[in-house]
Amino acid sequence: MSLLFAVANATLAFAQDATLPGSAAAPVLPDADASDEIIIRALRIPKDKLPTRITLNYQTALGSKISYERSEMFAKCVGTFDPVMLSKVIDGPPGTSSAQFAQGWIIVTNRACYPGYPSGSAEGDIRLRGTSKLDRGAILEAALRLYAPDAALTLAETEDLVVRRRFNRTESRRNRFRLKSDLDALLFSACLVRVQPELTTRLVRSSPGSDLESGLEQAILIQGRDCLGTTKAVTIDPTMLRVYLVDAFYRWVVAARGIPSLLPVTG
Repeated sequence: MSLLFAVANATLAFAQDATLPGSAAAPVLPDADASDEIIIRALRIPKDKLPTRITLNYQTALGSKISYERSEMFAKCVGTFDPVMLSKVIDGPPGTSSAQFAQGWIIVTNRACYPGYPSGSAEGDIRLRGTSKLDRGAILEAALRLYAPDAALTLAETEDLVVRRRFNRTESRRNRFRLKSDLDALLFSACLVRVQPELTTRLVRSSPGSDLESGLEQAILIQGRDCLGTTKAVTIDPTMLRVYLVDAFYRWVVAARGIPSLLPVTG
């Protein structure tokens, strides 16, 4: 089972708007035009009334949430990170030794920012300190807020054939070193971003662990059900889902703008 999600086959129903529990009508979920309040209220719809049953992975969800909070504290120092190393972490091919070394280097050289970093310990293999997907996700989110706070996507952009070809060409090359489970999670998330770019933009701007984040993830999964095929159940780790969606969002924005990076030019 992936840390991100697991699915089982079934036939999907269709839904478009938000209805509270207790209504005689079949509950329907908010779309990209719905307000934050409606998206949050939709969390009250009984899970067995949803076209796709969405449940938490209780084995990992709490641990991921706590770890991500620590990663977020570290990532607040993003403005002091070596820009060349930061670029390798965010824009380099994921899963490679160079990207992991760069992430480990950022952690080691900014250890004062890293909660719980063991003082006086031998550094060992720096690359091994740069393998956390949660650390990378928090670094990416912090970099987006600092360097590209206006980053956004529209359906017109993600449905543009030129943008889609650019995305596919670039990402097939960048992600060839990912492990299969990691790649599957990214491809799934990239599909969700493609079909629900406005909701994903709002997710990126939401606070991690908030009710709005939960509501947006639910809406993205339901409204993006074409990415699931025929499904009757989805089990998610909300934090990991956010990490992958933000990663895919960044790559789609880069493709839509036709540029190699959203970070400041280095070198």
